[in-house]
Amino acid sequence: MATSADRLQILRGRVFTGAWTLYAGYYVCRKNIGSTTGPAVSEFATTLACFAITYAIGQVVGGILADRGNARRVALFGALLSVLCTGLMAWGARPHLALLLQLGNGFGQGVGWPSLLKLLGCWFRRSERDRVLGWWSSSYILGGLLATSLTAWLVVHTGVTSGSGFYPAYLVSSGVLLCAAVFFYRETFDLHSSSSIPDEPASDGAASTDDSGSWRGILANRSIWISSGAYFFLKMTRYTLLFWLPHYLISSLGYTTRAAEHVASDFELFGFLGPLVVGYAVQRWFSSKHMTLGAGILFGLAFLCVLHPVLAVDGWFAISASIALMGILIYGADILISGMAVLDVVPQAAHGRATGVVNAIGSIGQTLSPFLVTVFVSHLGWTELFDLFVFFAIVAGIICAIGARQAQQTLPLNRSVLEPSKQAF
Repeated sequence: MATSADRLQILRGRVFTGAWTLYAGYYVCRKNIGSTTGPAVSEFATTLACFAITYAIGQVVGGILADRGNARRVALFGALLSVLCTGLMAWGARPHLALLLQLGNGFGQGVGWPSLLKLLGCWFRRSERDRVLGWWSSSYILGGLLATSLTAWLVVHTGVTSGSGFYPAYLVSSGVLLCAAVFFYRETFDLHSSSSIPDEPASDGAASTDDSGSWRGILANRSIWISSGAYFFLKMTRYTLLFWLPHYLISSLGYTTRAAEHVASDFELFGFLGPLVVGYAVQRWFSSKHMTLGAGILFGLAFLCVLHPVLAVDGWFAISASIALMGILIYGADILISGMAVLDVVPQAAHGRATGVVNAIGSIGQTLSPFLVTVFVSHLGWTELFDLFVFFAIVAGIICAIGARQAQQTLPLNRSVLEPSKQAF
């Protein structure tokens, strides 16, 4: 007969598997923006910017709803909204209708991140959370890669062109997310009735008498603003590369469309290694000093961006290696700053709102990223854009270094062993 500890371990496995699958599905409905319709660069940039605005709003709203009581239902709501909007885009030939649907899709997508981090924060102990988040973050990295591959296959093999006004890739993407949502629902639907869950929400070590879990406490937390500042620059860099690498390879280096997509995929294909390494390194060698490791990664990214224009002219292998290393460093820093570090500096009751705020501010950088291409690149070129990436990485690294110094001057939160709470359900 299984013990309560064995039962709890099984439940945690179901939470992780369900959350991983659901967020991979989320990304399948995010990465295909503009992929099937082939819009002009300026139109594509506008679509990305509008998507990012409602995405940021969804982050904050999703965090609030998740903290109010049922992160699981909030995550499902965001997924179903994204399914609906993405599916309807298959017939969204009219530009205004397509833009409206992308706004709805952006909101639904934004809801997913804080609600799922809230869920994982409730179910995994602080001592194991960094490793868990490292593995979980591979969901959105590999989910984006899957979306790119699916879209490319459909465009080539369905024989349906943009001139027909029908884009089956959107139906396939929404179908993938719907299946992921159903799987998540089945994996987690009975967790609220588990006898392993205590009656009262567990504390993350913060004193119950303070206001660290209130909006006032969150906004007064310097660590939240440090993570937000660093993430603003990191996310601007990440989304510029995520959506525009093929365009860079084609327009600047003369690659064919197929070759450009193949090389650009190295950004995500190897990028998933970054969070795995970070998840283990931050606990084994850095004693949960997230910002210390973050500063090192970002300064390394700055050095790589300095070298990239030189490597870009040295052939296919050099540029592939450069893009792969960028993916490893950027994705490693991404989950470290926006997830691991945030969950450790607020009580569990504020996990949703804190992660929502940090990612919403990062999404402002995401909103600006399309204009880096349409304005900056058109006037100065791609080489100068990588010089700007150097600046972004250095600034973000300095912000992390300031955060690391602050962390050394303050007492750490009580590292009590956490049990999952009903608050997430």
